[in-house]
Amino acid sequence: MQVHEIMTAPPITCTPQTSLAVAASRMADADCGILAVVNERGNLVGVITDRDICLAVSRTNRNALNISVREVMTPKVVSVRRGDDMRQALALMRSARVRRVPVVDDAGCVVGLLSIDDLVVRSSPLDEVGAREIVETLHDMAARRPRAA
Repeated sequence: MQVHEIMTAPPITCTPQTSLAVAASRMADADCGILAVVNERGNLVGVITDRDICLAVSRTNRNALNISVREVMTPKVVSVRRGDDMRQALALMRSARVRRVPVVDDAGCVVGLLSIDDLVVRSSPLDEVGAREIVETLHDMAARRPRAA
């Protein structure tokens, strides 16, 4: 099974200049918890999650309309390609300890988003990625690791 078979497309995106208020509104409208952050050409430059927004707003007295995505986004992002094998994508998610990754084309433009939920909901029990792999991946993602000092 390949990533494009179960990814969510088209992706919901924003730019680094987008305000947190607008980003949160897009997430609410799309019922999702992550946005790919893209430049003017549609190339991936980061991601922002609902958690990023909540933490940023809670740590400051600034209005979410006055905080840009650039200030709180994660700029170093792992991504997968449309044609990647789902097992490879799952292994990447596991090692990076992320539940969601952007899907990019050969030019680095965002074409979708892939989440562990997509795999659970859209794959069939007969697909090659089994429940055991999914559970092990979730276990490794959720395992608490000591913070670096």
